[in-house]
Amino acid sequence: MSQSIGPKVEEMIALGVAYALNCHKCMKVHKKFARDAGLSPQEMNEALSVAEGVINGARNLTKEAVEEIFGSKVEDNRCCPVGSECCP
Repeated sequence: MSQSIGPKVEEMIALGVAYALNCHKCMKVHKKFARDAGLSPQEMNEALSVAEGVINGARNLTKEAVEEIFGSKVEDNRCCPVGSECCP
């Protein structure tokens, strides 16, 4: 654990990274660690919201780069139909 940022901030970062990396096991573990470090459910959700914002910003920039590099937009397709077990 980092001595300079403290356990609450460390766990907020860990939650955000776990979310960004789509690691369900890490999210479950760090939810417990975050609770133990004193984070409220609202603080945990705020950390996840920040991560979501970074993910969406990066995704949008990547889509812009694809359009610039390849001259076409990326279609928003799913691997399976909406409502299926894979993509609810």
